[in-house]
Amino acid sequence: MNKHFLYFFIIVAFFSCKTSQNKGSQTGSSQSVSSDSPKPPSEIYLYKNKMLEKKISTIAIPFEISKNAVEKQINANLKDLIFEDNSLEDNNLDNFMCKVWKRENISVSLVDQAFQFDVPLKIWVKAGYKVFGMNIAPKEIEFDMNVIFSSKFTILPDWSAEVHSQFIRYDWVKKPTLKLGAIELPITSFVEKALNSKQETILHALDQSIKKNIEIKKHVLQAWNSIAEPRLLSEKYKTWLKITPLELMMSPIVASKETITSAIGLQVVTETITGAKPTVLPVTNIPNLKNVTTISDNFDVAIISEIPIKEATKLATDTLVGQNFSFKDGKYNVQITDIDIYGDKERLIIKTGLKGSVNGKMYFKGIPTYDPIARNIYLKDFDYELDTKSFLVKTASWIFQGKLAKNMQESMIFPIGGQIDDIKKQIQTQLTNNKISTGAVLTGNLLDLVPDKVYMTPNQIIAVINAKGKLKLKID
Repeated sequence: MNKHFLYFFIIVAFFSCKTSQNKGSQTGSSQSVSSDSPKPPSEIYLYKNKMLEKKISTIAIPFEISKNAVEKQINANLKDLIFEDNSLEDNNLDNFMCKVWKRENISVSLVDQAFQFDVPLKIWVKAGYKVFGMNIAPKEIEFDMNVIFSSKFTILPDWSAEVHSQFIRYDWVKKPTLKLGAIELPITSFVEKALNSKQETILHALDQSIKKNIEIKKHVLQAWNSIAEPRLLSEKYKTWLKITPLELMMSPIVASKETITSAIGLQVVTETITGAKPTVLPVTNIPNLKNVTTISDNFDVAIISEIPIKEATKLATDTLVGQNFSFKDGKYNVQITDIDIYGDKERLIIKTGLKGSVNGKMYFKGIPTYDPIARNIYLKDFDYELDTKSFLVKTASWIFQGKLAKNMQESMIFPIGGQIDDIKKQIQTQLTNNKISTGAVLTGNLLDLVPDKVYMTPNQIIAVINAKGKLKLKID
């Protein structure tokens, strides 16, 4: 009897277990299909740190020299005594002494791409002559004349000014005469001959005097160091604009009726740097000048917008964690339990914890991309990660028919327009009539914003937008 009872107990237990298993299978279809997870994507970053965004730009430094400014400067700096020869015995015993003074202010005009100078002179001469075959002892003579000559300017590669003057004519105001008793002998031709022999010497003296008043290198060196000083763009984001000059160019000098104009081009590298103020040491010398036909004033600078990974994760967590999603009229349900974000090369991976009809970790992917119209970063080509998709096809294909992926994608949009506006405004402030040193004013406009790239580091999502504009440096 005990033996029959044991057989009965085994049979009952067997069918009870089978019934229990079948019931569990039926109720589980609305609660838990799988507690496995697909293989997670690798965590790989193409960039370990934020890159320095370097852009090649040209700062145009137009300069204009008016004839009035040249006239004023020359008259202020040219000494009254322009030239003197104090010996009768030099120059192969030429028996000629001479002093030349500026009698009145010099007047300047522009003719055929050159400055033309009208120089009023008072001349004292002591010379010996032969008149009608007679040797006359050295006599002193004073007379007034205007000398007209032209000068062309060239800026050499070493930044020195080269001045080439050419004699045009004499205009006599008071002709020289020699008194012999009661007779006044006109000796204009003799004096002209003597002056002609000294013409090159006098013009050279004038050239040197003009050259001393043209100091371009000093001003360009000052501008070079002023431009290289880093400028704070954003206190909030600790962003600096660093401009590193590379080389200098100059376009041909062009003369009009009242001015001569040209432009110096300063080729630079612009960088936007976050963190502490970069250290830049002033230079004491500048590269040689390179002559070019035209100077561009196009200016590029990178605007960098940053979204910390922690902040992006928090935004997604606040939006999604705790949300419930139903599928097939409530037959299946999942709830998001946690969110984590990391990078896999150029892709952003969203690691998502689920519980309910699916328990475990699922992975979504997308490529961070900047939308210039909406001014935000979104995930292009958003989808389930490949291994996750394969896993769900086998275990929970119903999940593709719901709004989980769509809601996830919409939560991965990060506005950065305000950050861009802030940095752009700060750059524009630095480019609007910014007096960077005495007599040097930086002025320009940002005209266009062009998307460049979006990339990830272990700590940040970084968007780079190129700001394009025009930039000039005016030197008074």
